[in-house]
Amino acid sequence: MDLLIKYSEQISEELKINSSNVKDAQMFLPSRKHFWVARLIEHKRDLLNLKKKKDKLIKALIDNKQVNSPVILSKVNQEKVLEANDTVEKLTDDIKSTELLVEYLEKVEKIYSTMTYDYKNIVELIKMEQM
Repeated sequence: MDLLIKYSEQISEELKINSSNVKDAQMFLPSRKHFWVARLIEHKRDLLNLKKKKDKLIKALIDNKQVNSPVILSKVNQEKVLEANDTVEKLTDDIKSTELLVEYLEKVEKIYSTMTYDYKNIVELIKMEQM
């Protein structure tokens, strides 16, 4: 969640626009879009890796339990039991945090995509004020 707060503060600063910095902000917009899309893709990749890691861990734990346990449970029940494992719980928490970060960055991407219209409106407003 620290990363979410960091991103939020950074984006808040980038989105501060006034009549004196509108041109610079407008010129900077494509690179900022690229930056945040890259972060989104990076976190989506992290999310996939975390899910794979969790699946592999659960599979390894299930295989280990089946070999060492006299009691045989169905695979579904074994997975439910293993969800309480500390390592699996940590991975689950990391997955949920990353999913929230991905959701946030998807919304940020939409904000930056509509900024072109916002800049246009600001420029029109400045023109009208100067008349």
